[in-house]
Amino acid sequence: MQVIINILYALILLTVSVIIIITLMQNTKSEGLGAAITGASDSYRGAVGVEEQKRRLLQMLCFAFVILSGLVIVLRNWA
Repeated sequence: MQVIINILYALILLTVSVIIIITLMQNTKSEGLGAAITGASDSYRGAVGVEEQKRRLLQMLCFAFVILSGLVIVLRNWA
């Protein structure tokens, strides 16, 4: 059981690292620091191309982080 938990910890670390990298790569030069942190945008249309793909990937990674963290909590309490 401990091996599975350690694998999940490694996946969480990898997920968080990629989340940080993608967040820093997002194009938020004109929107300020608040937009970089919250992901907010003043534009009324969606981002085109690469920026939209980054946002979708970031959403999936954040969802994966929440699921992996929940699994670790359940397994640690169950074991």
